[in-house]
Order: sequence, then structure tokens, then C-alpha cells
Amino acid sequence: MANLVGGNVKQTPEMIVMQQQQESRRTAELNERTRLLEERGKQLMQKLQVIDETSQKKIIDLKEKLQSVESQISGLRKEFEESKEIIRRIMKELEQTAKLSDVKVLEKYINMVDITRLINKEDVLRIVEEHTEEHHRKKK
Repeated sequence: MANLVGGNVKQTPEMIVMQQQQESRRTAELNERTRLLEERGKQLMQKLQVIDETSQKKIIDLKEKLQSVESQISGLRKEFEESKEIIRRIMKELEQTAKLSDVKVLEKYINMVDITRLINKEDVLRIVEEHTEEHHRKKK
């Protein structure tokens, strides 16, 4: 050991023992700190492993849910396309049906024809017969 002036001081056996005890305490403290740091490191690794496992499970769950949503969207798209096709067919059929204005025109023509004025075949024969009889009477 060096003194303040720069010379060497002889160490007594008590000083050597005290130095060794201090070094032993420092070594013990350092060992305890190292052990504590290692335990904390292990705990952090365990927590990290739990977090990693939880994250992986959640990722798998989210992937399954996403696949389900994609499947539902696909089904909805298919139904939407089917609905569009049905609507197209209905529109085609509606194009072939009569419009309201056409029906109104037909209604006017039908109303113009007086059904009471129509006669059947028997009426015509009767009228012809009556007319011929009248004609014969006049001649007589």
C-alpha cells in the first residue's frame, strides 16, 4: 500500500486481514448483486415468454376471426351479385309489361265500346227473320 507522500507503508497482519475482509464483503456484495440481477433477468425472461405466448395466441385468434370475416364478406358479395342478377331479370320482365299509360289507353277504348249495343248471332237471325216477315206482309 502506498502512503500519501509516495512511499510504501508496511502492512501489518491485522491490516491485511481487514483488507481481505473488506474485499470478501465487496465480493459477497457483488455476488449478491449479480445473483439478484440474474434473478431479475430470469423473471423478465419468464414475463417476456408469457407475453410472447399470449401475443401468439391473440394473433392466432385474430387470424381466425379475420378469416371468418373474410368468409362472411365473400358470402355477402355472392348474395349481392345474385340480388343484382335477380333485379336485372325483374327489370327485363318489367320492360316487357304494359306501362300504365298503355293500360289507360286500352281502358279508354274499352269504355268507348258499349257492350249493351253488341248483339249475338241469335239476335241477328231473329232480326233477319222479323225483317223478312215484315217484307212478306207488305207484299201481300
